[in-house]
Amino acid sequence: MKWNFIRVFSYYEEGYSIMSRTTKSSLTNALRILKSFSIDHPELTLSEISEFVGVSKSTACRLIQTLESEGFIYQNILFNTYRLGSSVLTLSNTVIDQLAILKETTYFLKQLTAQTGESSHIAILDNTDVIYLKKEDSHHRVQLLSHIGRRNPAHCTASGQAILAFVKPTTVEKLFEGGLDQATNYSFGSLPQLQQKLATIREQGYSISKGELIENIVSIGAPIYNKNNQVFAAINVAGPKQRILPNLQQIVTNVLFTSKTMTNYVQSHEKDVDIETFIK
Repeated sequence: MKWNFIRVFSYYEEGYSIMSRTTKSSLTNALRILKSFSIDHPELTLSEISEFVGVSKSTACRLIQTLESEGFIYQNILFNTYRLGSSVLTLSNTVIDQLAILKETTYFLKQLTAQTGESSHIAILDNTDVIYLKKEDSHHRVQLLSHIGRRNPAHCTASGQAILAFVKPTTVEKLFEGGLDQATNYSFGSLPQLQQKLATIREQGYSISKGELIENIVSIGAPIYNKNNQVFAAINVAGPKQRILPNLQQIVTNVLFTSKTMTNYVQSHEKDVDIETFIK
């Protein structure tokens, strides 16, 4: 019997390609399962997970079993729900260690909140979102619905705009090539509109978001730079417009002073901040 080696190799190559795509798809879905959990949703049912990821319950169950065996997911048998496991904590500690320099900036946020009377945050850019790494609450009884680890669309927030204004324009174009979602009627709906505002922010050195994420909330943001003068994070102050607008200019002054102080602090450290850790 004569073998057609070209055909055999073709079958092998095709089979390997299918297996590769399947493995990649499973990995993507497993990672999406992990990302489905948040502070707002710490425990989820199998149905909620499968709906979030967009796979069948049987597929979700198989992936969860794998993640559970590696300690990334824990099953609450009593309520038949799932939550993140201890392996995630191990990885998060590694990330926190990389962000150690920002752990030392609590004093600056406390001071900024004391000066303005409003909540303040430190945020980094993650694709088209900002993630809040630190927060200092104001003394007001009604607090902003924000917390450490929360994600918000970067183009709708003062901290996100403060970062986007000082990264490469090509980076902004690539991030938003799929379009911009409008959170409110005041949000930017097109890339040219956003680019025009980012140009203004570059000129003045700070950003103001008036109702772009939540209609009655105003926030002011400014960038933080590393030793190479690359923006890697931003600070912001946010609060209801009736409290922010009468004191807007003073708050802008406070935010700018704090961002410069934090930049000086970061740049005074021997170890520099790797921008690749923050800008993705």
